[in-house]
Amino acid sequence: MGDQMLTERQSLILKVIVKEYIDKNQPVGSKRILELLGINISSATIRNDSAVLEEKGYLEKQHTSSGRIPSTNGYRYYVDYLMERTENEDLKEYLKTIFHSRGVGIDNVLDEASKIISELTKMTAIVSKKENLNDVVLKKIDLVPLSNTMASVIFVLSNGTIQKKVFNLENVSLNDLAISIKLFSDNLIETNIQDIEALAETIKPILEESVKNYEYVLQSFLKTILQGKDEKKEIFGMKYMLENPEFNDTQKLKNIINLMDKISPFDWYEVTYEANQQKNKISTKIGSEISEDNDDVAILGTEFISQDGTTTSLTLVGPKRVDYSQANQLIQVLIDIINGNGDT
Repeated sequence: MGDQMLTERQSLILKVIVKEYIDKNQPVGSKRILELLGINISSATIRNDSAVLEEKGYLEKQHTSSGRIPSTNGYRYYVDYLMERTENEDLKEYLKTIFHSRGVGIDNVLDEASKIISELTKMTAIVSKKENLNDVVLKKIDLVPLSNTMASVIFVLSNGTIQKKVFNLENVSLNDLAISIKLFSDNLIETNIQDIEALAETIKPILEESVKNYEYVLQSFLKTILQGKDEKKEIFGMKYMLENPEFNDTQKLKNIINLMDKISPFDWYEVTYEANQQKNKISTKIGSEISEDNDDVAILGTEFISQDGTTTSLTLVGPKRVDYSQANQLIQVLIDIINGNGDT
């Protein structure tokens, strides 16, 4: 697409169409483009330029009217080349006060900010956290009988996390739990938790011989140890996103909810970090860049790495017709605050 740079006038036309469509959700006709441009050119010129933009794949025609709407490529061009990046000072001040009044927890700030950003952009905000488990090892496993029918198995990890699982002794006897713990302890203590699943396979045959409900015990142990690996997701502002007229369409709504359910920002952010300096980049994916059945969706996001290596990401999800300029500014304000105040 780089070879498809637009002329200044074409860029202006694309920009007013994108902004007007974001604002009104109505196809934009040449008469309206003329009003918005406020420069002295003929409507024939506008029609020609619009036709060229359509041919290059930046605009689409709506069947029902003579107006045009931006295509996925049109939005992409706008985001990459035409979007203004102005500062939102009020929001910056507001977020700063939150930041200082609550101590410096990135989590608090992100949650609070996400609610505000979601309301302003009419996008849903997803905050995901993933701990850095590269060097976490399993330190200790303990059995704690709780009653005649219940016992708890406790797993202590080297990062201070304690994961526990309560077993009903009708499903597995105390003796079987004790045997399983001994096997796990003899073979898996001091093992990096990233490797535990693979290593557990090696003790499976012995478990099978000596423990009645061995598969259930094995899976329960593994799941409990590894639950620290899952990213924790919080979703804010679903109700604001539903205010977008696009989501009156049930199928579109299903697609987007499905997307939010599956989305793991850690898979798609192309974020690069320089040596111990955070370099945040706002990633944007539009329409079919996400997937074919989400051609009318846009996602924007960035991620933060805190001192302890925990990665927290913010993803905004909304219709393709979102105000990219505003969403970018708001995320940028957040980046500035978190990076700027991380050391105060």
